Amino acid sequence: MSACKSSGGSPSEDPFAATNFNFYDQDLGKRIEAYHNVTTPGNEIKRGTPALYIDFSSGINKAFSDPTIKNMMSACFNTILAQQFEVYKLGSNKISLLNVANTTELGQQVSDPKQYADIWAPLQSSVEKIVADNSDALLITDFEEWQKNIEVTNTAFLKIPFSKWLEKGNSIHFFIADYKEGKVNKHLYFTIFSSGNPDAGSMISKLESKLAPSTTRFDLSNTAYQLSTGYPSEKSGGIFYDDTAKSDKAKNVLDLKEGYLNGTKSGHNFEFYPLGLDWKNIDQLHSTYAAQNQFNDFFRKLFIDLSNEDSYTFGNFSVKVSDVTTDFENFAKAEEAKKHQPKLSKGSNGEAKFSDKESDAIALACYNTDGKLKAQWVYKTQPSNPLNEVFTLNQTLFSNTRAANPKHAELGVAFDPKFSAANIRNPDGLIRVDILSNTATPNLQGAKMAKFEWINAKNIPNTALSESIKNTLQELKPVDKVVYSYYIKTKQ
Repeated sequence: MSACKSSGGSPSEDPFAATNFNFYDQDLGKRIEAYHNVTTPGNEIKRGTPALYIDFSSGINKAFSDPTIKNMMSACFNTILAQQFEVYKLGSNKISLLNVANTTELGQQVSDPKQYADIWAPLQSSVEKIVADNSDALLITDFEEWQKNIEVTNTAFLKIPFSKWLEKGNSIHFFIADYKEGKVNKHLYFTIFSSGNPDAGSMISKLESKLAPSTTRFDLSNTAYQLSTGYPSEKSGGIFYDDTAKSDKAKNVLDLKEGYLNGTKSGHNFEFYPLGLDWKNIDQLHSTYAAQNQFNDFFRKLFIDLSNEDSYTFGNFSVKVSDVTTDFENFAKAEEAKKHQPKLSKGSNGEAKFSDKESDAIALACYNTDGKLKAQWVYKTQPSNPLNEVFTLNQTLFSNTRAANPKHAELGVAFDPKFSAANIRNPDGLIRVDILSNTATPNLQGAKMAKFEWINAKNIPNTALSESIKNTLQELKPVDKVVYSYYIKTKQ
């Protein structure tokens, strides 16, 4: 981001320098959290009202009358309609908003055979609407799609919307119930579109216990792993402490400060470590403790559960270290500029101008006279500067803990064998340490995948849903994707 231009077009002094704006003041943790959320997919804030989509195509009322399915639907309705919600009916090639005041009214509509008049439930457009709305949604359907009066039996008609949803960092959870329609074996899919990183208020958190006992569950996600930490205390983080020291202060050899932040509490996979030492001192400590076979790892006690292999089997992980100082400071300037909206007025000829009372240097330098931010003050991500021979993944630790228990593999960040403080070219900068997933193999076969196919009444295999899922998995392989991030700011 370049310095602001004055109205005459010549470069003027950076207003942030002129006003002594401090990027690294007491608000640094909040700034880093905002920066991480903007630069990491999957941290979108949930928008809009959660929604329920119900397939009212003919034949599906047979599924809805199955006692087990009926109980699950009642449980879903009671849970969902306890909060503000939108309910949509799919039929007659339309997505219609259902005006229901309570679960009783909804249950009456679903139980009424007259509601199921045709086979035209527009599933593709419904999924596209869910993706566009980007909020939690439950879709109850058999996934039989008809287009131009022809049943879609082998086209991956949902691959594009499924891929778009997952690319945002979201996931889709299928709870599959089996039922019979005449002699045809069919499946009803309670499909939860889960927006962002789920928390206690998310639909998946509220409904999984209601649906799981009577269904087969399949998670379509490129982030199906679960992360957890095993830190000694809430404010200690996963850095090295000298447990042989006498006092808490002496144990805290890296001088971790009060501003430590653990984003996992708010569903964001990052931590921020403000340290009172500089990199030279850290280098010396590393050498000193190495003689006692300690402080070989910079971060420990981050665990990953890799047992969910519905979508992918994860292979190797690695560590990438970057200096993100310039990008972070550009972001911080852009965010701060938003808070300095200038006062405007009109000139003698009706032209837009700044008010004569406006004296805010940031407002005057970073805005046009129409009140809009100048283009150079709208944040755009820039590539960070990679740093080599700083940290690496402790591969032995990962391999051993994964072999012992795939639900509790440890991701440790070790010093690179060639580590030196000199490898950190800007020792006062903000360092980002990312753990990346390097390889992931899509799981395209097996008993669960078979649940996305069926033989229709004309004895024709319908593979359209399974092809949609397989194509999505093959396209979105989470290779070189960020799994977890640490930010380090040493003493200035």
